[in-house]
Amino acid sequence: MNKFFLNGPEDYKLMSQTGVRQFVFPLEFSHNAIWDSNVSPEGKLYFGLASEIFTGNYVRLCEYDYENNDVKTLFKVEDVILPSDRTIRASKFHTSISFMNDQRMIMTTHTTDKSPAHPTWMPDAYYNHMWEGFPGSNIVIYDPATGQASNMGIPVPRESIYGAVYEPGHNCLFFTGFFKGHLYRYSIDEKTVLDLGKVSENYAFRLVIGPDGHCYGASRSGYVYKVNTDTLKITDMNYRLPYYNFNYPREFRNISVGRIGPDNRLYFAVMFGRDILALDTKTGQFENMGAYIPTENYIKGENRNGIFGMDFDSNGVLWYALSSKNDTADKPETGLPGSLFRWDITRGKKPEWAGLLGTKHRVGAWMSELCITKDDILYAVGSNHSLDGPDITAIDLKKFEPDMQSMSNEILDEFYNPAAPQYIASSKKLFDLERMGEGNPISFDKIPAAPPVLLWRELAPDNIEQSGVTGLYWDKNNTLYGVCGKDKKFIFEIKGLKLQSIKPTNECSPDYINRHMEKMEPVPSQLKTSFKLPSYPGRQYKAVPAIHMDFSKDRKIVGTKDDMLAILSEEGIFSLGPVSPNGPIHAMSVNPDKTILYGVAGDPDDMGSVFTYDDKNGLLWKGFVNYESPGSVGVVCCTNLSCCSVSKDGHYLAIASNERLGTVIIYRLP
Repeated sequence: MNKFFLNGPEDYKLMSQTGVRQFVFPLEFSHNAIWDSNVSPEGKLYFGLASEIFTGNYVRLCEYDYENNDVKTLFKVEDVILPSDRTIRASKFHTSISFMNDQRMIMTTHTTDKSPAHPTWMPDAYYNHMWEGFPGSNIVIYDPATGQASNMGIPVPRESIYGAVYEPGHNCLFFTGFFKGHLYRYSIDEKTVLDLGKVSENYAFRLVIGPDGHCYGASRSGYVYKVNTDTLKITDMNYRLPYYNFNYPREFRNISVGRIGPDNRLYFAVMFGRDILALDTKTGQFENMGAYIPTENYIKGENRNGIFGMDFDSNGVLWYALSSKNDTADKPETGLPGSLFRWDITRGKKPEWAGLLGTKHRVGAWMSELCITKDDILYAVGSNHSLDGPDITAIDLKKFEPDMQSMSNEILDEFYNPAAPQYIASSKKLFDLERMGEGNPISFDKIPAAPPVLLWRELAPDNIEQSGVTGLYWDKNNTLYGVCGKDKKFIFEIKGLKLQSIKPTNECSPDYINRHMEKMEPVPSQLKTSFKLPSYPGRQYKAVPAIHMDFSKDRKIVGTKDDMLAILSEEGIFSLGPVSPNGPIHAMSVNPDKTILYGVAGDPDDMGSVFTYDDKNGLLWKGFVNYESPGSVGVVCCTNLSCCSVSKDGHYLAIASNERLGTVIIYRLP
C-alpha cells in the first residue's frame, strides 16, 4: 500500500468543471465557517454561516440560490435570541438543521467564537461565568413560507448543543451536549426537555435517524448506541468504530456523518477513521465496507483526514468529500486541498477519485457538508479556508459524471501555496490564538498513572446505567475497591492499576458486602461544632458540614453543603472560601501525613472540578477531569465527580464519577 494518495502539488488535479458552479464569500471575511446545512424537499440548500475563534460574530441562516448562484441571508440569530453583548457568541449552527413534519426548519445554536471581552474563544474557561460565559444553546424554528424565526429558548443552561436531529414520529428533537456529552430530547408539542444521560465523554455531535425510525449515535471514544424513539431506552450496540491513529494529539472516533443507503442500511463515516461502516438496523449487524482511499494517508504533510459530508445520488452511488489538516501544537497550518470521491459502494465497486473539489480560483479546504438533491444536484461546502469566507460548490451530477475524468492542473488558489505571504500571516494568527488557549489549561494537572478504568464498558451492554461510582477505598496493599450502581449494585476491585473484578452484590456473600461497604468513602460528616461555618450571604442555612477530614496540627478541614471549605481548630474557624463555582463538596481525602488535601465538588448538573489545599499553597482550584490524548489515557471527561481517595502509602489518588459513563482515574502522586 502506498503511503500517500497525493504526495504534493505535482499530484494535484482539479475536478472537471462540467456542470459546476461556485459561490465564494469574500477573503478575510467576518464569517469563515459553515458546519450545518440541509436540502429541503424542494431541493433548496439552507446553511448556517458561522464564525470561529476570534471575530466575535453571530451565526446567520442563509439560502443558496442555485439558478442565480447567489446567497440570501434569512435571519441573523442575534435578532432572534436576545443575547447579552458580553457573552461568548452563539456563532454557529452545527449539524442540526432539520425539516419538520409541517415543513418548518428546526436548528440549534452552538458556540465557536469569543466574547468581545476575551482574547480568543475560551468556552471551558468561562463555562461558569454568568456574564461572559456561553449562556447555553437556543433552539430556533424557521418557517420558509413566512420568513418568521422563533426562539424556543435555552433547553440546557450553559451547555452548547453540538449536534441535533429531528425525529418525525414523535415531533421531537434529539440533541447532544458539547461540554458534558449528555443526550437530550425536546418535545416540540409538549415543550419539555428530557436528559437521557451521558452518552459520550464530550464533543460528539452526529445523530442519525435510521430507516427503523430510531436514533443512532456514538461516543467520542467510538462506541455506537441506539435510542428507541418510542421507549427512550438507550441500547449499547456493543460495537466500537474503527480508528486510525494519525499523528494528532486529540482523539476523535465518533460518527462524523451518516446516511441511509439504497439497501436500507445506515452508512457511517468515522471522524478520523479510514473506513465506511454499514449498519443493518434490523439485525444490529455492522459491516466494514473498507477504506475510503486506497492508500494509508490522503496527502503528504497531514496529521489527520476525514469525511464530514457524504450522500447517495439517485442511482444509489455514494459521493463524499475528503479533507485533511496539518495544524499542530508546534507550527502553523498550511493549506491542504479537499477532494471529491465517487463510490458505488453497494455494488462492490472501488472508490474513484473525481479530483480536487472546487474551481481553479477556490479549491475547498475543510469540506464540512455535502448534500445531494433528488435531481442529483450535489452541494459541497468548503469551510475554514484560513480566515477567508467559506465556499459552496454546486455540481449537476448528470452533466458532471460523464466528464468526470476531464481533470486539469490549473489551480490559482493561493491557500495551497506554502509561500503565499497572506496565508503565512493568517496561519500564524490562528496558531498564536491556539497557543494562548494552551497557556491557560482547564484540566487537573496530574498525569494519570494508567489508562482509566471504564466501568461503563465493563458493564456493557446491559448494565451501563449502573456504572456510576458512589464509594471508593484503598487497602494497605494498594488495592482499590469501589461500589457503583443505583438499581443494581456492583463491587469492583482494582489492583496493579487494572480492574481485576466487578461483581453484582446479589452474587456476593453478606460478609463480603459488609466488609467492603463499611470502608467506603466519602462518609457524610456528623461533625458538631459551636463555631459558625462560612456561607454565602442569604444561604446561611447550608453552612453545615457535608464532609470533613482530620488534618495536620490537630486540625480538621470541613466542607459544607454549599461548597465552602474551612479549617477548624481549637482557636476557631478559618474560612478558605468556595472550592468550585457551584457546590456541593462531594468527597475529600488527605495524604498519609495529613498535609495535603484533595477534593472534588460541583453541582450534579454542572461540570465537576478538583481542588487541593495545603498550608504552603493554600486553596487551589485545579480544573476539570478532561483528557483527550490518543495515547495511554485516551478520551476521558468526567463531569459528575463523586469520589476521591488517596492510597495508604500516598503514591496514588483515585477520582471517580457518578454518571452513566462511570469511570475511575488513578493519578500518581509525588
